[in-house]
Amino acid sequence: MALHHELNGRRALGAALGSGSLVALALVAFGWLRLSLTGRALPGPVGIVAAVAIETVVAAATFAPFLLAVVCVVARPSPRVVAGGAALVYGVGLVTTLGGALVSGFPGSIGPVVLAVPLPTVASLLAIAVAVWIARHGGYDRLAAAAEGADQHPLFANVTGHSLGPGLSVQRGLVAAGAGAIVGAGGLVAASGIGDLLRAAARSGAGGSISVTVSGVWVRNVGIPASQFPVEWLFEASFLLAVAFVTGSRVRPRDLAKGIAVIVGVQSTTEALPALLRSARPFDLWDPTGPLLTPVGDVFLVVGVAAAVRLALHRGGGARTRVEEPAGE
Repeated sequence: MALHHELNGRRALGAALGSGSLVALALVAFGWLRLSLTGRALPGPVGIVAAVAIETVVAAATFAPFLLAVVCVVARPSPRVVAGGAALVYGVGLVTTLGGALVSGFPGSIGPVVLAVPLPTVASLLAIAVAVWIARHGGYDRLAAAAEGADQHPLFANVTGHSLGPGLSVQRGLVAAGAGAIVGAGGLVAASGIGDLLRAAARSGAGGSISVTVSGVWVRNVGIPASQFPVEWLFEASFLLAVAFVTGSRVRPRDLAKGIAVIVGVQSTTEALPALLRSARPFDLWDPTGPLLTPVGDVFLVVGVAAAVRLALHRGGGARTRVEEPAGE
């Protein structure tokens, strides 16, 4: 199966801006709500509104370009489009990181590690590109042909003919999510290594410079250590399977709900199991990395992807979607 979208640039830009702003607002509002539940002293209503507005604008400046790149990749994941999207995401991430550092009043110079800060976001885009190409643009059929029919192995007999959604077989969805997750999680490990090298270069070459790291929904201190790869791969796979659900020829609420259920089920269970198996470990449901809050970022992001794809590619006459089904499937 292959999808061919005709993309309207103006509609894609509007969809990315609208969806990115909504995702940013939802995440910022959720963060303030969680902060209020902790019992900490908060500013007055005017201060909260001003803080939410500023934080939403800053977050939207990152989410909107990312979603624009995702829409372009979903429409046509060619090497040129993916490279352009990666350059856009990296450039915007670098500018916003530098701008945030300067506005925050960091003394001295900004260390070279700032160059690694946008890399996790780029890795996320590349993972989506791989997953979408495999699931929706004929990549699975090419891989199956190269593997000489490995998808017909008896191990797959029980899932042959079963579907996860329109045009998405079980094999196609799992291979897309698994392969994309290797790219996404591997990119986070690579980003961590690059960040370490840049920090070392800063220490040896210019001891007075300041290294800037950013913590966020999908940027955690510039990547992850290699020891976290298996868990991160699982998280990435759940997110990418949800993305595969909402990037087909139609974006249905039912498919979005299934994607959210996959993200929450996989990520919450993964976070809860160690605490349940080790009774001595404290179990805090409201911890930012606990079973309830861990999936929140990916849930909001997949909703943004679904909204951007629907607005840009499946609405009115702005774009047309053509579906080609291989004769054998």
